[in-house]
Amino acid sequence: MAALLKKRALAEYSQVIQEEPKQAKKLRLVQKPATTEVNLNLSAAVSSYDVLNILLRFGNSLPIPGDVTTPVLAQLLDHFTHEKETIVRCKIADLIGEMTKLPGCEVAEFINGLMSLINTEKSHKVQSGLIAALTTAGKSLANNAAVIQELVEKAVQMLKNSSHFVRSKCLILIGQLGSSDYKTELGMVFNVQDILGDFTQDQDPRVRSSSLQAMLSLHQRGIQLDQKVYQQACNSLVDDHEAGRMAAVKLLWVLSHLYPEVPVSGPEAGEEIRMVDDGFAKICNMMNDISVKVRTEAASLLGSLHLVSSRFLEQTLDKKLMSNMRRKKSASDRARDHFQSGEWSTGQKWADDKPKEELDAESISLMNIGACGAFIHGLEDEFLEVRNAALDSLCELAAQSAQFSTLSQDSIIDMFNDEIESIRLNAINSLRKISHNIVLREDQLDIILGVLQDYSPIVRETAHAMLGDIKLATKECLNSCVMALLDNLQRYPQDKANVWRCAQNLGSNHPHLTLTLVPDLLCIHPYFNTPVPDMDDPAYITVLILVFNGAVKCPTMLPLFQEHTLRHYTYLRGSLPEHVPVLKLYQHEEINVDGCKDNLSSLLTQCVSQLDSLDRLDSQSTQQLLEATVRDLDQMKKLDKSMSHVAECTSMFLHTQLLITKLMSEIKRTSGKITLSANVIAPLDKVLKLTTTLQTLFLGIGNKELVLIRQTELQALTLQLQSVITHGSLAEQLRTAETYINYLQHLQKFLESCNVMPDEFTSHLIAPLGNLEPSKLNIIRHVTQTSLELISPTSFPINKQVRKATVTIHEPVTCLDSSIKFSAGLTAGIPFDATIENVENSRDVLIQVKYPDQQQQLIIPCLSHWRKLSPLRHRLTTQVILSHALWSESCPVEISLVMKVAAIPGRKTQKRPEHIELCKPVEILVLTKPSKRA
Repeated sequence: MAALLKKRALAEYSQVIQEEPKQAKKLRLVQKPATTEVNLNLSAAVSSYDVLNILLRFGNSLPIPGDVTTPVLAQLLDHFTHEKETIVRCKIADLIGEMTKLPGCEVAEFINGLMSLINTEKSHKVQSGLIAALTTAGKSLANNAAVIQELVEKAVQMLKNSSHFVRSKCLILIGQLGSSDYKTELGMVFNVQDILGDFTQDQDPRVRSSSLQAMLSLHQRGIQLDQKVYQQACNSLVDDHEAGRMAAVKLLWVLSHLYPEVPVSGPEAGEEIRMVDDGFAKICNMMNDISVKVRTEAASLLGSLHLVSSRFLEQTLDKKLMSNMRRKKSASDRARDHFQSGEWSTGQKWADDKPKEELDAESISLMNIGACGAFIHGLEDEFLEVRNAALDSLCELAAQSAQFSTLSQDSIIDMFNDEIESIRLNAINSLRKISHNIVLREDQLDIILGVLQDYSPIVRETAHAMLGDIKLATKECLNSCVMALLDNLQRYPQDKANVWRCAQNLGSNHPHLTLTLVPDLLCIHPYFNTPVPDMDDPAYITVLILVFNGAVKCPTMLPLFQEHTLRHYTYLRGSLPEHVPVLKLYQHEEINVDGCKDNLSSLLTQCVSQLDSLDRLDSQSTQQLLEATVRDLDQMKKLDKSMSHVAECTSMFLHTQLLITKLMSEIKRTSGKITLSANVIAPLDKVLKLTTTLQTLFLGIGNKELVLIRQTELQALTLQLQSVITHGSLAEQLRTAETYINYLQHLQKFLESCNVMPDEFTSHLIAPLGNLEPSKLNIIRHVTQTSLELISPTSFPINKQVRKATVTIHEPVTCLDSSIKFSAGLTAGIPFDATIENVENSRDVLIQVKYPDQQQQLIIPCLSHWRKLSPLRHRLTTQVILSHALWSESCPVEISLVMKVAAIPGRKTQKRPEHIELCKPVEILVLTKPSKRA
């Protein structure tokens, strides 16, 4: 029995199992193949319902190639004549209009066919659809004057149609295709603007609005509108249709710009005023319209009327009612009329009982108040769209006139108390834009300083910037402003940088007011020595920044400084040079902390120019020179922020050269043997990480510098490939060789596109390996082995346009004193506020959360949480959601911002980091508690 079991066991182990080859995976093509032939096959449809489904599917497949549009159009027109259902014919007309927009469509061949279909069509909706198709077709034939005239004449004839659909579409066609005058074949001459003006009195409101929109279309096409259109637009302001009133307001605005100085008849007989003033008053009156859209449009258009008279501008901020813009008589005019009226007889004026003129009741309108109080009504509107538009227009007009700025500042400051954050932000920015024309009083400043207690960090930051640009009237105003800033600093410590910048601007803008407050701010007593303040107190630093910036323009302030104040100036000048200016102190007190900063640019150039002799040095000397240069550049980037990006970029590239030089020295010492040890792999990974960082975080790198970076990357990849071919498995060799050849091919295309000659090492590799199959490992091994001798360090040109992506995290701040507690398994929201600079696309920036157990979480911020400050500067305000299991004690959690690695052709499958950190992580203590059970 034992022998039988042994025989069976040996038999089982000796069996050979042959696996069947796996089928190759097929690619699923997501992109639809380009259709070369389109056939609707409408004749095969049984019913009109089937035809409609075919047309709907065809409409979803648009656009189609231009060479097949002509036969498809012919098929649609052919089926149109036989179709009985109105809805199908409407769909065909709509598709014809869409297809005439496609490039390559022969529109001229089908114009006559479409016009003949209009003559035979009985349905008004289908006729309007065909006219819309003719409008679209006419736009593509704008250079064919004969066809355009024929289309306009046809539209004029169709204006007699009883349907408002047809008349509206005809008016739109005339507005988008017509010009000034046309002469028909019968010799009749018609003016397009006269025809459009006649239909402003049409019985249907949609036709009236279409006629006004057509006039606007004429203006947008560069056709000069007549002055008589102004009265027609004024009459349309009382239209019962919202679209008509909207178009009339826009038309008034256009004509006020075209004919600002043309006199028009005023409200009273014999009175003439400028058209821009009359149009401004009528648009102001539309601020009382019942429609929100009309009020918003009227409020937004007022700001661009810069030629309005000052008396009309001042009336927009007056709350008193006016009698329909009637001219008020002065006191001298009233006295002259009283003298001319005659003697007194019965206590009344002579002949004052004569019959008065009969007034028309319709001519009296108590609501038509013209420009009086227009902005007051707009700023007090219940809809935020109207308030925002009124605030924008008020700011734009105030920026054009110093007198109107002074009058409007109270109205703008009142909007600081609005309940909507966007309105408050707009009011703060508006006041900042007119800050050069106004001086703030104490009562106004009380309202403004209340904004510093706002919960929104964006509102507080904007208020800081506005206070730094504003002019204050008295020293009490400046003192109140300083006290409010210190209170803001106590409430929100994360606003420290913005508060210091605001204090800097306040001091430089108000040096003489600051002088009067120096004894109080610095606690200077004439007889007693006061205690020395703590230099770590942000409030004291705020006061010093204010005083030091005021002392630049007011030298009489310097003798008031105590000894410890001068010591503190020395410290702040070195630690905060961007906030503390250079002061001309006396004798031994005078300190110059700039040193050789002015010569830093020349020092950088001199430092890099030493590397020109690298090819003439031996390996040891090359390493020493590179190490010294990298060390010097690392120190330079700490001295001056303006040159830090250039120095860091150059230092990072030279660091890659240093690593490769050391590695090549080690390879030569071991007789050309490359191993897979950590001494070889770690430097290569470091080089690849540095080259990836250079191509991801730095903007402004030119093609010349990018070629040097890519060639350095190729050197590292070549050493990596050589080590894999020598010691790796066959599968790993093939995979690495395929990736290497792919990168080499992309590098060759890049060099050709940049028209840059590669170095000797790259040329040696591209010639034999550019089109080689990855399976030929012997050739690859031989070529790469011989190319290693050509690797040599190179210098890096100085490019002062280089900028590095940087991040400043305002909130949260590193805090390891108190912990954030939440139940295990649940979530906690951490407010996050950061400023990102020198980043083109904010979507590439992610939030990274690293937990104590080395778990990492990447969070994609919502698009609504981003605020674009400038093309390369962004602000992120969001919440970071934390969640984790139970911990035994408080542990630090790191929060930082990372950036997606830029796509590098040919390195998609290489081992490389997916994200690069943009800043040093912020650490906060987190403690998870056990969840309570009911």
